[in-house]
Amino acid sequence: MACDEIQEITEDRWDEGLWGTGAESSCSPKTKLVFYFGKSDHWVANHTRDELITARANDEGGDRRKPTMIIDGEGIPHGFCIRHSRVAAVKTAEFVEEIIAADRAQINPGTEQEAQ
Repeated sequence: MACDEIQEITEDRWDEGLWGTGAESSCSPKTKLVFYFGKSDHWVANHTRDELITARANDEGGDRRKPTMIIDGEGIPHGFCIRHSRVAAVKTAEFVEEIIAADRAQINPGTEQEAQ
């Protein structure tokens, strides 16, 4: 897998629609992406990560269709599945719950407040 990552993950090749910045369509729901980066990840240089966040992330008050990008503050390493799978699973569950709550609020305004 690492060899494939090194060969394939080189530059941004995704189209604007996947990033959530393409033309609006009421017929196709947008994919909600959440990126969770290690604070100092030996697979992704900090400057590369920071450039991606600057170019593509949903900043506070910005375009909410863009991906959520978070830099870890709890010391979770790149290989989280080895010793940090429980913490990663809890974080993933929180992301999924937020996405579900936002979808419910969009379908039934006022639902987001009730779900919390």
